[in-house]
Amino acid sequence: MQIANRAAPHLLLGVLTLLSLGAISLSLATAPPNAQEQLRTAAANTTGATSFVLTDTVSAGPPPSAHSRAGTTSEGAVLVYQAPDRVEETTTVTGKVVTALVVGTQRFEGAGDGKWYRLAGSAGSAGSAGSQSFGQQAVSELLFPLRSLTGAVAVTARGGVYHFVPGQTHLLLTRLLGGVPSGTTSFSAAVSGEFVRFEQVTVTNSAERISVELELTRVGRAPALAVPPASQITSTQPG
Repeated sequence: MQIANRAAPHLLLGVLTLLSLGAISLSLATAPPNAQEQLRTAAANTTGATSFVLTDTVSAGPPPSAHSRAGTTSEGAVLVYQAPDRVEETTTVTGKVVTALVVGTQRFEGAGDGKWYRLAGSAGSAGSAGSQSFGQQAVSELLFPLRSLTGAVAVTARGGVYHFVPGQTHLLLTRLLGGVPSGTTSFSAAVSGEFVRFEQVTVTNSAERISVELELTRVGRAPALAVPPASQITSTQPG
């Protein structure tokens, strides 16, 4: 399976092209001493956070049996999330840095020099029956891997690293990899304090090893996202 076939890390750009911690957190310190409950609690705390930064990296290369990492390729994106419906994604496409921003029903593409180009179209009004805003769509995609941890089963833990079977396994693989590849699949996550800090999905078969790594930082302390002021919006579409 080629990296280009997966839905992420360009999940926000896909939406674009088609288109508080102030609350009381559950406490891992008081959670039952059960690996499953601890992981689920950390996942609930993280999805309930007001904001975070997520670094999404996918790599593909020879399987471990090849005894060589030659030929391994990777790509990634950095996403800033702010509840309830704001996401900014920065990624590199063919050597060019591309930034996309969704705030509710509005969406923008970075045009360089601090300017933003407003993209046309709407995915519906927030709260309207049967539809979602661009922001709601982006947040739903962004949070899905974490939400899959709230239904994790067969959980074991060692040294702060959890191994598990996620809820909705096939849907998670489809969203992360664009399909369900053949091979042996493993899922792991790391918890630090009250929150999930790392989630990894690895698929290994006789031909290749594919890994998706999601690293979370600045939980509750991510940069604020807002609609760019009129002075920073340009009518010139990025080339």
